[in-house]
Amino acid sequence: MPFSRKRFPKAIFCCHLTLEKGLKALYLYYSKTQPPRTHSLEFLIQTIPGGIPEKYDNFIDLLEDISVKIRYLPMLETLVNDISEETAQMIIDDTGDFLSWIRGLNL
Repeated sequence: MPFSRKRFPKAIFCCHLTLEKGLKALYLYYSKTQPPRTHSLEFLIQTIPGGIPEKYDNFIDLLEDISVKIRYLPMLETLVNDISEETAQMIIDDTGDFLSWIRGLNL
């Protein structure tokens, strides 16, 4: 389903929040303590024993980079023009794959 270009950053931001919640659930599971207040996916990933599959490394780096810029209006305005539909769709698809990986841990 095609998106309006102005909605790409919002969709990507929602992907980041989704992964953040999934990773915080893993943090809680493994550490038995509430996760810290952070938006850093990289920090949360470091708390997972064995880390994450290598195939997600570039995806997480891209998502972190874009998500930081989405939070600040001047950068957001630039992103509206820079994020292609293909990039947005790839991030949405990879988010689903990553969530499937989390669910597949059967914790």
